[in-house]
Amino acid sequence: MEDYFELPVTYKGEELLLKGRLAAFTYVYKFYITVNDMELEFERDDNGEFRVISSEGGEGNVDRNLIAAIIDVLEKLQTM
Repeated sequence: MEDYFELPVTYKGEELLLKGRLAAFTYVYKFYITVNDMELEFERDDNGEFRVISSEGGEGNVDRNLIAAIIDVLEKLQTM
């Protein structure tokens, strides 16, 4: 199952609206968020914290502060 959405993220004082999708698997789910035409994959690690993995191998090209802002929003969504 996949659900598409727009994720509002505040970054450097600017409100960004990033395209995303949620993919649910048997026991886990992953968020796929598009940043600079690159889809980043966010999943929980063994400690329950979000981590980012880029299927395109380019997550190093995305500002770490932006990744942290995205993770912050995803964490807040989980507590709603």
